[in-house]
Amino acid sequence: MFTLFLLLLFILIGTTIKDSYKVQENLLYENLKNKAVTIFNLIVDMRHWNAQYDGVYIKSEELEPNPYLNPNFILSQKGERLVWVNPAFMTRQISEIASKRAGFRLKITSNKLINKNNAPDEYEKKMLDRFDKTPDVPYYWTIEKDVFKFMGALKTEPDCLKCHAHQGYKIGDVRGAISIYFDTSDELEQLTTLQKDKEQTIIFLILATIGTIITFVIYQRLKAKDEQEISNLNHTLELKVKELDDFNKTLHNKVQEEVGKQREKEKLLIQQSKLAALGEMIGNVAHQWRQPISAVSAIMMNIKWTAMDQGLNTTFLEERIQEANEQLKYMSQTIDDFRNFFKPNKEKSYFDLKKECRNAIKILNATLQHHNINLQLFSSKDMIAYGYANEFSQVVLNIISNAKDVLLERKIQKPRIEIHIYKDEHSVHCEINDNAGGISLEYIDRIFEPYFTTKELNGTGIGLYIAKEIIHKHMKGTLKVKNSDKGAVFIISVPKGDSLCNH
Repeated sequence: MFTLFLLLLFILIGTTIKDSYKVQENLLYENLKNKAVTIFNLIVDMRHWNAQYDGVYIKSEELEPNPYLNPNFILSQKGERLVWVNPAFMTRQISEIASKRAGFRLKITSNKLINKNNAPDEYEKKMLDRFDKTPDVPYYWTIEKDVFKFMGALKTEPDCLKCHAHQGYKIGDVRGAISIYFDTSDELEQLTTLQKDKEQTIIFLILATIGTIITFVIYQRLKAKDEQEISNLNHTLELKVKELDDFNKTLHNKVQEEVGKQREKEKLLIQQSKLAALGEMIGNVAHQWRQPISAVSAIMMNIKWTAMDQGLNTTFLEERIQEANEQLKYMSQTIDDFRNFFKPNKEKSYFDLKKECRNAIKILNATLQHHNINLQLFSSKDMIAYGYANEFSQVVLNIISNAKDVLLERKIQKPRIEIHIYKDEHSVHCEINDNAGGISLEYIDRIFEPYFTTKELNGTGIGLYIAKEIIHKHMKGTLKVKNSDKGAVFIISVPKGDSLCNH
């Protein structure tokens, strides 16, 4: 009976080792898939940005124009060649850059080709046919001969119909796909090494089992000579077996818990990378705006002096030019506000809560005015806190944006959002409330959980979770929510910055 118990024990250990290998394998595939999905989503976002402007023109003498676009380039007033780059052309340019990296390749393809250079290979044709049959599936992936193959479907958006309506596409149709290829030989080699280690361990367990059985037989023969000593050894062995059995029961749960934590970290990194990319893009747009704004200002000044030189009454013209200059100044200041808003803080510093709240309000001010949402800010002076100013602004922006969505969703008459900033002995508090009726008691204890959302279409469930992580972990403060008689109340509390005022 004891021999059977040992045999079952070693079988259990071997099974646990095998399951551990499977967890490692699944984690590797999940990481590769998440990497591909992230790249695909970034490419799609850039294509949407390009499409909403009907393509962009790039000043270049070296870039060969797309022969399938008409006109594929134009000349500026200075005689500079401006090449027209549409979403597909931009994707191919990015693909060429990506393909220069070792073990990494991108490709755009479709069943209805305009450019023959985008023709699918046998695998890609098979995947495109599957997308046509199952348009609700967003992507497929597989691993063949050390290569990770990923294809994501490109759905037809309203902006896409400007160039592709003649092909018979409708909004929501699968118009093509983007392929992403990785070289996974190093990762698979590591899995092979783990597999070999697993096999060696199982062989060792088999030999250990045989040896244990032989030892047990000898033990039975010597039992009569040293009964007490063998009894003590049995007791010690049973304790060790119990410890090992307890460890095996909890090992799987611990692995699943760690995998879950890793996925949450990856989601946070993806969200932060998107914010960083957005900030960089806005910075580039600001750079591109400077020269045209200066040029327009100079042109208006030239018009003014020409009119004066010809003896015209310039009073009306001066007033219009002044108004135009004010608008140009507003445009320049707005793009600077956006760029500074998304610029990440490297170190903690002292900052004014009232100023950072106003920065967040600037971002949403046009949208709030468009929907007739009244936003009021109430604050005394010297509301100084210590932490990351831009991250605090992003938390405030997230909460105001959520309140705006609820007010519009519930069609509140005379919608209103109020921000009250006050302080006590240790903290500065920012209280944001609305008159949308509050949060359902069924959900109020869960709204800070990751991936929990009450928005049926556009919610990701990550915004408030990240907001709480920023305030609690990065700034050592608190973020709480409650209901008032009018609506929801979010209270942000962060450490005071009194030491700045004392200096």
